[in-house]
Amino acid sequence: MLSAKNKIIFLLSIFLISAQTVWAAVGKQPITVNGDTVEFKSEGREIVAEGSVEIIYQESKITCDKVRVFIDEKIAIADGHVKFTKESGEQLIGEAMVYDFGEQSGTLINSSVSMAPYYGKTELMEKVSDTEFLMNNAELSTCDLPHPHYKLRVREAKMDPGKSLSAKGISVSLLDIPIMYVPAYTQELTDKRPRLMITPGRRKDLGTFLLGSWRYYLNQNARGLLHLDWYQDKGWAEGVDLNYNTKVLGQGNVRYYRIDERDTRAEVPEALRETDERSRLELRHRWAISERDHAVLEYFRSSDAEFRKDYFFREYERETAPKSFLLYSHVYPNATFSFLGQPRVNKFESVVQKVPEIKLETVNQKIAQTPFYYKSSTSFAHLMNAAANSGVTADVSRTDTSNQLSYLFRFLSVDFSPFAGHRDTFYSRGIGTDEDLIRTMFFSGIDMSTRFFRLFDIKTDFMNVDIDKLRHVVMPSIQYRYQDEPSVNKSRLTQLDEVDALERQNTVILSLENKLQTKRSGQSVDLLRLILSSDYGIGHTSTLDSGFQNFKYDLEFKPYSWWELDSDAEYDIRRDLFKTVNFDYWMNIGKSRSTLGYRFKHDESSQVTAGFTCPLNPFWKLGVYERFEFKTGDLVEHEYRLERDMHCWIMELIINQRKAEGITFLVAFKLKAFPDIGIDAQKTLTPPRTETL
Repeated sequence: MLSAKNKIIFLLSIFLISAQTVWAAVGKQPITVNGDTVEFKSEGREIVAEGSVEIIYQESKITCDKVRVFIDEKIAIADGHVKFTKESGEQLIGEAMVYDFGEQSGTLINSSVSMAPYYGKTELMEKVSDTEFLMNNAELSTCDLPHPHYKLRVREAKMDPGKSLSAKGISVSLLDIPIMYVPAYTQELTDKRPRLMITPGRRKDLGTFLLGSWRYYLNQNARGLLHLDWYQDKGWAEGVDLNYNTKVLGQGNVRYYRIDERDTRAEVPEALRETDERSRLELRHRWAISERDHAVLEYFRSSDAEFRKDYFFREYERETAPKSFLLYSHVYPNATFSFLGQPRVNKFESVVQKVPEIKLETVNQKIAQTPFYYKSSTSFAHLMNAAANSGVTADVSRTDTSNQLSYLFRFLSVDFSPFAGHRDTFYSRGIGTDEDLIRTMFFSGIDMSTRFFRLFDIKTDFMNVDIDKLRHVVMPSIQYRYQDEPSVNKSRLTQLDEVDALERQNTVILSLENKLQTKRSGQSVDLLRLILSSDYGIGHTSTLDSGFQNFKYDLEFKPYSWWELDSDAEYDIRRDLFKTVNFDYWMNIGKSRSTLGYRFKHDESSQVTAGFTCPLNPFWKLGVYERFEFKTGDLVEHEYRLERDMHCWIMELIINQRKAEGITFLVAFKLKAFPDIGIDAQKTLTPPRTETL
């Protein structure tokens, strides 16, 4: 019988032998083998384990019923209920697996696949590297149910988890019914949009339509969309989008779209109706030539003024008539040089052509070791005013230069910055004369600002407003600017841009900014921000430019992370009226969202917008958006949106009605794994308003 001391020595010896074998080293990283029974063969160079087996190596883990591990070859042969997992979430399940820990490769038989967003099964899977898999005779889907609603049966597939999936010989099935065959398919998993999308809908002026887009990948540096659309009343349309990256000469995108549009006018006999080719071509290019040199090219050509509005309404809302231009800039340590060419591309547009405009601007730079600062701006431009559907109505060459000297100092906690300068502008001609004009103008002013704050030792959760100390920050400022009467009155100059509109100015701008701040999770948070400002005119010849002119306020109030109120307005004191008023309120509670907004612009519109989305149950979600115009008493737009969660799919039913366009109806299906689809790809509809104001 062993003594207590001998027992300890015996157990320690067993532990050391086991540790040497079970923690077998592959390189410098050990393989851990656990099991109900573990045998060591071939003098410890082979491990056989059975029952609840677990093999751990770096970020990988294999569980199975039985395993043989060959230490020298760094190979494991697993059998029975094999499960391979990685910390990244990758998961493979099969009947048997041969795995090489050194190469991080292996083969799995009759395996199931769980590599988000794809799930499925395959007869044979080869893990050819740490990040690459080959599958034969596989079934794949983004649905993780045992019997998915849809699936892809593929002859051969190659997957790089989280990056890409390439497949050949694909049969697409819906509810086990084959509906489509695709010879080859590639999905970039970093791009959460599908290759093929068909969007149905209806609009008053277009009839029923089907918008089809196919996402193509030429290589990592060239990809885009092919469009083939059908409009019941207008005909077929096609287009192509290309996103490219030359790696050397910059990157950008090209978009082309055309349609041979049918004449649908009822007063024209059908036999006499003709088609009209309508199209657009757009190019955007960015080139970072060096850290200091950049070039931007944007080109927009359209067949007519209404094409963008008719077929790309969302883009039309954001930008009615985008300008074509070429801009080159070079950044010096203390200055920026730029060259701008802005011609007219479309004859139906009114454009001030700049062919070219050359500008050199210096930053506000310190003069030696003095408190004086100097900045300047010099530009030369050849300007041509081209009116819509006609020729050039004005042709002027202009050289404009401005020089400013300022002095910065601090006195009694107030920052002062007085400045003075001179502006000279040369014109090759004026209104009604071909003689040269030289306009000179003196300007001066001063900026004053300071900052105060007070800290309140308050800690409260009143009304669930989490406040951990409260800081009140006050930042008043005064800006005074005097601009002498120009030597050439603006009435003698062709008004092409803001440079030509300069006139006498003698104004004081008063501003007061208030902030309430607290700390949440160690970070400073603004609970409230309010800016009040007004400009006061010091007039000498007219009462119209004397006294307070305008009053502005800008408010941001966010006591909770899920609740916010923003508002701003401009009030014309002289005319006693509001120029603009904007108000936005939003609230998120759980999965519900409500929004309320108001937009007012004097003599133009007074609109209120309201919207909300809320889940009706775990499967259905309802959204409503309304826009009402007070000036006409009309409901300008209303939209209703119903969304159904179908596990791996989302079905959307959208009905949108605008007074100017009629009713639009849309039914869209999108995969939950690839949510960035549907509305973004369609062209004729406005975006769903139930999500945002």
